[in-house]
Amino acid sequence: MYYQIWNFFLKEDKYIYWKEKIKVNKKNFDKTTWQKIIDFLSLVEQTFQLKSQLAETDSLEPFLKLATENGYNLTAEELAWFLITRRQIWDLFDFAQKTPSLKEELLIAKDPQQFIDIAAENGYYFSIDELAWLLIEIKSSSDLVSINNSVGEILTVSSYGKIEIGYWIWLAEHWGIVPPFCHREQPSTFLSENNNNPFLLDRCFLPKSYFSQRLMVTSNSLELALSR
Repeated sequence: MYYQIWNFFLKEDKYIYWKEKIKVNKKNFDKTTWQKIIDFLSLVEQTFQLKSQLAETDSLEPFLKLATENGYNLTAEELAWFLITRRQIWDLFDFAQKTPSLKEELLIAKDPQQFIDIAAENGYYFSIDELAWLLIEIKSSSDLVSINNSVGEILTVSSYGKIEIGYWIWLAEHWGIVPPFCHREQPSTFLSENNNNPFLLDRCFLPKSYFSQRLMVTSNSLELALSR
C-alpha cells in the first residue's frame, strides 16, 4: 500500500508537481484534515484486508474509492498536502543534520516564524502549525516514528535515518508550539471544557520517549558548547 502512495505522490516527477500545487492551495487544509489522514492510515495498519486491497490499486482513483468505502472521504489534494508537507519537514531535518551551519542557524532561530523563513530560503515550505502537528505526533508516539524509505515502504524506528529528533522537539517546546507533554489517548474526563488545548494539565503525561529525547538534546547541546 505504501508503495502506491509513494508512486502516486512522492516519486520525483509527482513530488515536484504536487509540491507546487499545494503551495497555492495550503489555505484549504487544516488540522482536522491532517488528523483524518492519520486516522485512515492507522485503520489501514489494523485492517489486513483493506491493506491488501489498497496494495492492489494501480492508480489513484481506486485507491481513493476504497478509502471512501471505508468511511474516509479523502481527496488527492488532501493526501498530497499531508504527505508532501511531512516529507519537506523531514527533508529539512535531514539536510540540517548534514549541514552544520544550517543546523545551527535553525537552532538559534528566535521564534518559529524565523525557523519557517529559514526553511523557505532553503526550498522547504511548511507552516508553523504543520511543523507543530508533526512534532507533537512524533513526541506523543512513544519511542516509535513511522517514516518512508526510498522505495516507499513504511519503517517504524526511533529516528528518521540518523536525524536527531530531540533537537527540534526541544526547540518547539521552547517556543511554546509543542506542549511539554502529550496524550496518546485522551482521558474520558477533563478538568476543562476546552478539550482542544493540549497544554492543559489534565491533558498531560510523560511519553516514553521524553527522557531519551531530553537526554539527547542535553548531551548534544553540551557537546556544541564545548566545541566552541
